[in-house]
Amino acid sequence: MALAAASAACVVFLLLGVLVYRAVESSTAVQFDELLQQQAALALRYADHEYGEGDTVVPPAPQPAVTMPFDLIYQIGTRSGDILYSSRGAPQAALIADAGPGCTNVTVQGRSWRACSLGSTATPLVIHLAEPLDYRAALLSRTMRAVALPLSFALVLLTALIVLVTERAFRPVRRIAADLAARRDGDFSAVNTAEMPVETHALGVALNGLLARQAEVLARERRFTADAAHELRTPLAALRVQAQVAARAGTTAEMHGALDKLQANIDRTTHLMSQLLSLARLEPGSSFIPGQATEARRVVELVMEDLAVGLRDKQVALTLSGCDHQLPGSPEVLYLLLRNLLENSIRNVGARGQVALELAVRERYAVLTISDDGPGIPSSERARAFERFYRIPGSASGGSGLGLSIVGRIVELLRGDIALTSPAAGSGLVVTVTLPFTGAHAQARPAA
Repeated sequence: MALAAASAACVVFLLLGVLVYRAVESSTAVQFDELLQQQAALALRYADHEYGEGDTVVPPAPQPAVTMPFDLIYQIGTRSGDILYSSRGAPQAALIADAGPGCTNVTVQGRSWRACSLGSTATPLVIHLAEPLDYRAALLSRTMRAVALPLSFALVLLTALIVLVTERAFRPVRRIAADLAARRDGDFSAVNTAEMPVETHALGVALNGLLARQAEVLARERRFTADAAHELRTPLAALRVQAQVAARAGTTAEMHGALDKLQANIDRTTHLMSQLLSLARLEPGSSFIPGQATEARRVVELVMEDLAVGLRDKQVALTLSGCDHQLPGSPEVLYLLLRNLLENSIRNVGARGQVALELAVRERYAVLTISDDGPGIPSSERARAFERFYRIPGSASGGSGLGLSIVGRIVELLRGDIALTSPAAGSGLVVTVTLPFTGAHAQARPAA
């Protein structure tokens, strides 16, 4: 980080140096040209005066007592191109062929000069004045060296400050990294963000949030694994016993009876495993796409095919209404929801029981109601009905205790509500699931 910031500072200072060089070069060139034009104007005024006195040739100017730091040459001529006077070192031909106003670069005897021409308004005289460009280059070089020294010092100082500030700013981050590297597996305690600067404090807060979520997921997985192991221990032990009974059966009837019980236990274990897998798919981090909607009839038909045997064996009367509406959610999620609700009702009703499924759409919500005439759930037990592996004390029906837990998790994913109530008359259970439509489906849903 410090190296990147220092590199960026070097690039900025390099660009700044280039811009300063261009600005100083342009500014000094303008100033030198203005000074050269002023000198030409003074010399022309003197030449005009001599020309007015009747002299045809301007006498040479006296040599200065002080040696100039650079050479200066000039020529005095007429607009027709005749040269009346040339200073020492000046060529015989005109310095500037086109005697127009302004300054230009010329080459005299292999040396580059900056020449300026100025014509008189009162006489036909024209003056050409030139100074060497190497003098300007030397002066610009001295100026840039004077500017480069403080810029270089500022760059070194800025780099040192960047390294110092970066080191101090990231010291808490390195402390957190060392703390995390030294932790044991499963340690999700929050890191200390009290000493972190404002720029990295949000990172520490986000890291603590991630650690808290991971701790929750790990705790949930451990609890799920422990519960699953506990619940699988009993059916697996029963399977072993039934297999041993079948192996030691003395008669064919005893063997068939043991095999029938073994098959029933296998079916219960298979159902338990299916429920466990369904619940695992609904855990945090599982794939779930919100904002979908599915035709209810499409899902209900699949559920009916799976539950046809149970309905036929118990001769349960199942009534359906409102299945032409849509339900919020994907087909896979809604299948688990409806199958577990209907399976729970079918399991708990007696022979020739009644189960009803009704779907209605109200404003922006789909309301799914499943009722049965079974024993129901006591009001004191309804709060725990959605816990994993929870079974109502004294319940005669089988089951893994996961059906309503799966339903509750699906309703949570779909951001809906679920309520367990008793029917207005008689015994039984009424499960009401309210699911909100989201996105385009909230507007495109059919009317109630």
